[in-house]
Amino acid sequence: MLLQPLKIIIIGTGNVAGHIAESFTEINTLKLVQVFNHRKSKQAMAFSKKHGTTLLVDYKKIDTTADLYIISVKDDAIAEVVKQLSGLKLKGLVAHTSGSIDINALKTASMQTGVYYPLQTFTKNNSIDWRTTPLLIESNTPKGLAILKKVAGSVSGTVKTINSTTRLKLHVSAVFACNFTNALYAAAFEIIETGLNKKDTALLKPIMLQSYLKLDTMSPKQAQTGPAMRNDKTVMKKHLSLLKSDKQLTAVYKLLSDLIIKQHT
Repeated sequence: MLLQPLKIIIIGTGNVAGHIAESFTEINTLKLVQVFNHRKSKQAMAFSKKHGTTLLVDYKKIDTTADLYIISVKDDAIAEVVKQLSGLKLKGLVAHTSGSIDINALKTASMQTGVYYPLQTFTKNNSIDWRTTPLLIESNTPKGLAILKKVAGSVSGTVKTINSTTRLKLHVSAVFACNFTNALYAAAFEIIETGLNKKDTALLKPIMLQSYLKLDTMSPKQAQTGPAMRNDKTVMKKHLSLLKSDKQLTAVYKLLSDLIIKQHT
């Protein structure tokens, strides 16, 4: 006898929700049966059509027999979703996808709660390699953890069970490794665009790529180069002179240079 696929409902139709729904495509052990959004926006309707599932805008119409309910909304909206779900007496597992919200935030939504957090950067219309994307999971029950392991294991080759405190540390680390780094890329491009042709930003791509590839063979500290690592005050003074009209970038340059100097002394 064939086992029935896990019935999954996603609360939210935003960027992360869309990528998660996409990750379930063609996995016959998982079935997305409903998606919820607070209104029938064009984005929400396109989401439900793309994934061949029912779009709901009324919490009372949510299927209470589903195995897994994934809350994939902005962090500050999770509490309101939990409040709405609390009155439905769900027996299935309710999990959120946040890197920074404690699992206890879900305690009134169901007897079974969990976290399904993909350690990844999501941009609209940018495909994700889910097999290499770490999925960090947590649950308050063994049964809930088993469900998350089944779902996560079907999607990713890297599944790790961690608690909320450790997940928050990883989230902060990811902000430094991804979000802050990308902001520095943007600043670098702007510096070039103000003095050169916009197309000249392509000149930076080889060094950006090489700085990443080095991490396959050495630690970030070992891979560090540049004037701050050498504590070359003459070069740093020239850079600061060039940046003097931008107080924010000047402050960032000084702060990061001090960080690098400290890491190498």
